[in-house]
Amino acid sequence: MQRYQAVDPTDLTKIHETSLKILEEVGVIMTYEPACELLAKHGAKVDGKKVLFPRKLVEESLKLTPSSFTLYARNPDGNVLFNLEDTHYCGPGGSCFVADLDHGRRPSKKEDFINLIKLYQSMDLIEMHHVPCEMTDVDPAIRNKAVVYETMKYSDKPLMPFMFTYEEAKECIEMAAAPFGGLEAVKNKKPVLLADPCTVTPLCYDDKSLATLMAFAEYGQIQLINSLAMAGATAPVTLAGNVAVQNAEILAGIVLAQCVNPGTPVIYSASGSNANMRTCSLTIGSPECALMSLINGQLAKFYHLPCRISGAITDSKCFDPQLGYESMMNLMTAEMAGGNFILHGGGIMATYDTVSFEKSMIDYELMGLVRRIHRGIEVNEETLAYDVIKEVGPRGQFLTEEHTYEHFRDAHYLPFISDSLNVAQWEAGGKKTVAERANEKWKKMLEEYVQPDFPAELDAELRKHLIP
Repeated sequence: MQRYQAVDPTDLTKIHETSLKILEEVGVIMTYEPACELLAKHGAKVDGKKVLFPRKLVEESLKLTPSSFTLYARNPDGNVLFNLEDTHYCGPGGSCFVADLDHGRRPSKKEDFINLIKLYQSMDLIEMHHVPCEMTDVDPAIRNKAVVYETMKYSDKPLMPFMFTYEEAKECIEMAAAPFGGLEAVKNKKPVLLADPCTVTPLCYDDKSLATLMAFAEYGQIQLINSLAMAGATAPVTLAGNVAVQNAEILAGIVLAQCVNPGTPVIYSASGSNANMRTCSLTIGSPECALMSLINGQLAKFYHLPCRISGAITDSKCFDPQLGYESMMNLMTAEMAGGNFILHGGGIMATYDTVSFEKSMIDYELMGLVRRIHRGIEVNEETLAYDVIKEVGPRGQFLTEEHTYEHFRDAHYLPFISDSLNVAQWEAGGKKTVAERANEKWKKMLEEYVQPDFPAELDAELRKHLIP
């Protein structure tokens, strides 16, 4: 797929230069003392909790950040190679509510979490898990570790939990490292876990994010250093100003990661959008959100870093046309931006508030459609099929030709849940809507789910961490 350039190289450089000026002259608040002490040792100017970053320090840190690295899965077939070209999808993350057609919207519980992990385990295009929903019925003291345990129990794909303290982050790394021989076996050798330390826009990091960032850097684990700047509320209303602030925040995190451990793998992760200026609330179904994804993709490539872009996200609260067109706009833009890590690949609705079982099915269809468009077409003697055209000739048919039989499976996309029947066939089948078909699909997938290998000794090792 052709990468879309939202701004020309000259303007991109202006954004970069403004971000460097923000870092050097305005600074970033960092409330975690170990972070401030380390940055000061590396040449940053620390004034209380404000850190000013010299241009040279930023530029040197970017040179240390790798452009390619591998995330290791329990099942080696699930290893993910991140680079500047390939695209990988991750499930949704962070919602406190779930929804389905049978029970409506409700606070998410452990059972919902497990069912979503099972579904995403069964979806080939989704290669990694985030926290698909909060387990609100699990003790917060062990909830993040429970995320690691339950994900590893029901899936052999890599995962990205939440962390809130240095100790908790280290313990989650230790859990994920258990199948690989423990912490020392993976340290700086095998990234087995992802984290997404987020800024507090504008221009601030809190203790939790900085502790997670430093713990992951210490062990050479992958992190999506993330900013969600909100144009008109937590950043300038103009998109150029919004992106400049957001970029400065991410660069500050990259510098810290490289100060902790040079060569720490980082995915450039910007998820900014704009505020609804009527309500001052976040909106993610706007064209401005899509535009910022495109610019973020350009900035990541400018820095030679893999980039995270948000996927099939929408502000819609129900199965209406808005849900469809916003989700497809954002997912297609993510691919056009050259996103290498597409977070929230499926399921998100209501501005990150809710994960829908049915929308997870619909968005998986969108992923398939976009992936097929991204693949493009192959032009050679075989695909041009001149000999077949000559043999069939005018007014012939190609359905029974050997060439059709040899190529139909990979020449066309085969729908996951979409309906392409004629009206009579659709009516005879019960006139089912896409939401109804999606409802049937996820239930069938849960019935057919097969748990991956989960050795008893691994189970026992991980359970030790769940004691409050």
